Amino acid sequence: MVENKKPRTLVNLIGAPLLLSIIFFGGPVFTLFIFVIIFIGTFEFNNMVKIKSFSLNLYIFFTLYFIFLLNHLFPIFSNHQYNYFILLSFIGLGFSCFLIKNKLKNLYYRILAFVWIGLLFQQAIYIRNLPEIGFKLVLCMFLSVWVTDSFAFIFGSKFGKSKILPSISPKKTWVGFIAGYIACTIFIYFLFSSGYFNNTAFEFNLIDVLILGVISGILGQFGDFFESYFKRYFSVKDSGTLLQGHGGFLDRFDSLLFVVPLFSLYLRFVL
Repeated sequence: MVENKKPRTLVNLIGAPLLLSIIFFGGPVFTLFIFVIIFIGTFEFNNMVKIKSFSLNLYIFFTLYFIFLLNHLFPIFSNHQYNYFILLSFIGLGFSCFLIKNKLKNLYYRILAFVWIGLLFQQAIYIRNLPEIGFKLVLCMFLSVWVTDSFAFIFGSKFGKSKILPSISPKKTWVGFIAGYIACTIFIYFLFSSGYFNNTAFEFNLIDVLILGVISGILGQFGDFFESYFKRYFSVKDSGTLLQGHGGFLDRFDSLLFVVPLFSLYLRFVL
């Protein structure tokens, strides 16, 4: 059966310029976009893990929005406190795969959706609101993930034989994984060497390039594995059907759900 690629192409043609415009305008437009992703992503995740509760999604959404507004109007947490929160959250995500069969799994899934999709992805707003450099950093972040995914798919499809975790993500190969990382690092280095970050508050050096390459090119791919783990466990092909030819929003933003908070973590250390 030949896959119909027209819906996928149409989504790309509409989605790419729309996303670029949203990132460019920033401000309330970008904030609203992030919260839409959080709401839909939470809804898709809850459906995937068999928690069908629209009221729960609304509760999570408005709680997250309240926390965002409260911290925006009355800054509560310092950069270092945010760093500890992000680090502890990722430690919790690391243990999450061992808790999937726990008797308290429904409670755990609610907390996971709240932290992983909600609180951590909110960091994209912090990055976009950085003076002078916010737009460039967010664009770099989104494009580097796209470059990683594209080259991982191309090289993995043509040359990949050895699978990384076939029981979780059967199409992911070591060749694709490495090719995605190398392409991502070269792309970020190209931005750095071309003067993309000149005249901004952030002065890039080669170490920054390598670290951001690891975040987008390696750890971003772990975001894909993380979501795939839940899809395989619950025998779900895609997280949703809203994006024709792509699956759901989580399928498109799974890598960014790891990359965004890690970008934020690194920037809070160096800025």
